[in-house]
Amino acid sequence: MQEWPDPIVGPGQVKVKIAYTGICGTDVELLHNHFGYQRAGLNFDGSAPGSTKPVVDGHEATGTIVELGQGLKGDWKVGQRVALSFRAACGVCYYCRTMREGSCEHSTRAISSFAEYGAFPEGALYPIPDDVPFELAALVEPLSIAVHAYDRAGIQNGQTLAISGGGTIGLLCLAVALNAGACKVLVSEPQAHKRAIALGMGADLAVDPLTEDLAAATAKLTGGRGFDAVIEASGNLKAAGQALELVDKGGTVVWVAVYPYDAVIPVKPFQMYLKELTIRTTRAAPYSFERTVRLLPKLNIGSLVTNIYPLDEIAEAFRNHEKGQSIKTLIKM
Repeated sequence: MQEWPDPIVGPGQVKVKIAYTGICGTDVELLHNHFGYQRAGLNFDGSAPGSTKPVVDGHEATGTIVELGQGLKGDWKVGQRVALSFRAACGVCYYCRTMREGSCEHSTRAISSFAEYGAFPEGALYPIPDDVPFELAALVEPLSIAVHAYDRAGIQNGQTLAISGGGTIGLLCLAVALNAGACKVLVSEPQAHKRAIALGMGADLAVDPLTEDLAAATAKLTGGRGFDAVIEASGNLKAAGQALELVDKGGTVVWVAVYPYDAVIPVKPFQMYLKELTIRTTRAAPYSFERTVRLLPKLNIGSLVTNIYPLDEIAEAFRNHEKGQSIKTLIKM
């Protein structure tokens, strides 16, 4: 913890008084210099690649507008409550103009919310209703990842789904899937309290992959056929490969977790041919935030916030998060 200069609001920016910021798995990886962007020498948090200069991290944020910069295009107001994306697309590059916003070549980062105030591009801000608590609004960014993952899975009403990993993203994927009409949903998660939460949210079956036969559970729930889709959100390489065994013919596997930079997941081409499978991945959550904000009040996901720490105890919050017992940890400013 240290004092940091008050952010100066530039053109096209808005100053936000942060209410809460969630700790994300990528925050932990950034802290320990393990994140794939760092290993690849890419710029993720606004610092120069390879730089050791301190930066303010944090991107799962919500708060209140306190100052408006010049040249804003939106109808923003001081006192307005907002949730933040961690980036704002330029809207004019090749990828933005070909409906691939997530690969924008000139996106502006909005990462600096482990602080009392931050200055963010207006394209990263999304208004939230007055009746949505800030603690819940802090889930908009991770929930947008779940919404995008569900889109990538292409699941229709009445289809079956397996979710690997009962952490924040896995359980948010569960909430989105059940709300959208998926049926016979299995969650694979080694920690008992997370399996209990999954069952309480409506999962049909929650299995410990370390001690239970996941293939047998899949056969039992799907009549021996496999799932229409599998969303892998654990980041475990074995689970990512195993997803190909759990999915039915013609099904889709979505690797939504962020895996180690140099990791390799074996894929058998004949298995892909035999089952005519599709493997998809996710990167950020393009075109998902508006829908996520509207969806947020419809989902009963407030219980996923398991820990709240004040800003001056953020080091302890990180240590607790790394134990893997919490689901979503928030930092209160």
